[in-house]
Amino acid sequence: MKKFLALVTSILAVIACCFIVACTDETTQPVVITATDSSFEYEGKTLKDYMDYLQDDGQLSFTVIGGMVTTINGKSNTANSYWMLYTNDKENSDESWGTFEYEGEIYASASLGAESLPVKQGNIYIWVYQTF
Repeated sequence: MKKFLALVTSILAVIACCFIVACTDETTQPVVITATDSSFEYEGKTLKDYMDYLQDDGQLSFTVIGGMVTTINGKSNTANSYWMLYTNDKENSDESWGTFEYEGEIYASASLGAESLPVKQGNIYIWVYQTF
């Protein structure tokens, strides 16, 4: 009986892990930021600086509370849904934290938040609304 209970417990643990995985909200399109604006000075700037620049230009709207991006283009975080950041910047991302596929390319989870992540001209930054 103990072996049976151990087996059932193991199976339930695996099933529980499957439900913890993040799911992309299919109703909310990813927000893709391509750092290609030649009139922006990239040196020493962060992704948040670039996002501020885009917001000032009317191309994006967002809010940050306590260092966390909480709303993008009117869509806000909830108790279990959040804006998650992915990038092709290999230096500042970590695939083991998660990946996102966009237009056939794989982007890794950013290892820094928008306020600390150095923005690099030509890189792509993708905000994905995900539920956990």
